Amino acid sequence: MSIPFITTPSDTKHPVLQGVSLVMYDLDGTLVESVPDLAVALDKMLLALDLPPAGESKTRLWVGNGIPSLVKRAIADDAHGDQPGRVNDTLFEKGFDLFRQYYNEELGLHSYLFPGIVPFLEAMHQRGIPQAVITNKSEQFSHRLLQIMGIDHFFEAVIGGDSLPEKKPHPMPLLHVMKQFDVPANQALMIGDSISDVRAARAAGVKVIGLPYGYNHGEPIEIANPDLVVMSLDQLL
Repeated sequence: MSIPFITTPSDTKHPVLQGVSLVMYDLDGTLVESVPDLAVALDKMLLALDLPPAGESKTRLWVGNGIPSLVKRAIADDAHGDQPGRVNDTLFEKGFDLFRQYYNEELGLHSYLFPGIVPFLEAMHQRGIPQAVITNKSEQFSHRLLQIMGIDHFFEAVIGGDSLPEKKPHPMPLLHVMKQFDVPANQALMIGDSISDVRAARAAGVKVIGLPYGYNHGEPIEIANPDLVVMSLDQLL
């Protein structure tokens, strides 16, 4: 079965939005092109560890499962699959601390919003639909990045990878937000760019839209089989 792929704007509200009373979004690769910040901080970390820099192309393959996973992948130079490589604990702890320091310095300096994001967020806001960010990035960095990008006011909740005992692809973050807003699964929508987003949505029983421009470990988002793929969110308006 082929996945619907929207390439042109519609004059009417797309059926996928009908009956939706809560929209949940991934952050990196969905709302924000954040790899440039991450890559600079990661390369600084690697150089401080006397390891070769990775650059943006490799960083894109490693993003999506939180900072610990990102650091392990970079140190191991593991560009394959969606699981981090094995890394010496002492080296990982040093790299983890260094990365957080450098990322704190670089956060928001090189990132930007993807096209179509603000019109869609504004439209959902105008319709009175609660919006939440569910990301595997740490909550601290997530709040700051949303503020720097100037879109933090659109979101009633921000759940980071360290906010709850489980993170995506586990459904716990989605279920937590749905409970917070008292919204049943059939009225919720998840929007993301990776297989972790799709798996979390499926496990939570909610509809999921995939965006093809993000960081899905080098694989097309269509392989994850979301309900719909769109080039830009404003095409749904």
